[in-house]
Amino acid sequence: MGYRVTILGSGTSYGVPVIGCDCAVCQSSDSRDRRRRTAALISSGETRLLIDVGPDFREQALTFGISKLDGVLLTHTHADHLHGLDDLRAVTLRSRKELPFYGSGENLEFVRKHFSYIFKDDDFSLGWGIPRLSLVPIGDEPFKVGDIMVQPVPLCHGRWNATGYRVGSFAYLADCSGIPESSFQLLEGVDTVVIDALHWREHPTHLSFGQALALNDRLGARRMVLTHLTHEISHREDSAKLPSFAELAYDGLEIEFS
Repeated sequence: MGYRVTILGSGTSYGVPVIGCDCAVCQSSDSRDRRRRTAALISSGETRLLIDVGPDFREQALTFGISKLDGVLLTHTHADHLHGLDDLRAVTLRSRKELPFYGSGENLEFVRKHFSYIFKDDDFSLGWGIPRLSLVPIGDEPFKVGDIMVQPVPLCHGRWNATGYRVGSFAYLADCSGIPESSFQLLEGVDTVVIDALHWREHPTHLSFGQALALNDRLGARRMVLTHLTHEISHREDSAKLPSFAELAYDGLEIEFS
């Protein structure tokens, strides 16, 4: 079965360009230097899975024609990965059914608490004016959504935890500052990896370019795509500095795999 991943956003929490910044990348005319907040869409057959629903989700959905979803995979609860959640109401309004929303138990409790208006409407008085979500806690075991089998991959994100996701020969690992030893077993045999890499300098909660590239000594991926990029990174200039197996993500990049 064939799969397609569309990079909906490849930028850091600020997005690129950054408000008020006049640096070369923020003023760049290269469309690959315009980065919405990090998110992706996995498609196979009739199944569509969204990874993260950040504050740019509405624009991403309009740009890439997303009107139907079969589930949302949450990596963690930071604002740049979650705060477009209310715009999912357009999806559930069209489908007239609850949308499965997958994440760790801890992260889903955060969602339930901070978006409590969604889950307290027991009498349906708000109708389809709010997103209708079914919170589905996940652990380390694989689960299936429609045509897609998903393997959660625990990650370190500074002092927090995050969840990556593997589908077939592909893995999506954002945000992270490291991969726990036990998670390498879940990533054996991956061919293509999209991975967090903020910029060349080291950072306490994200991988640097050097750290991400070094991880491929363990992962052995044929293709590594660096995402969650800041405005310090020029797509044209920094792409030329990468080894042959690595490349920079950009909004709209499509990856196909089996």
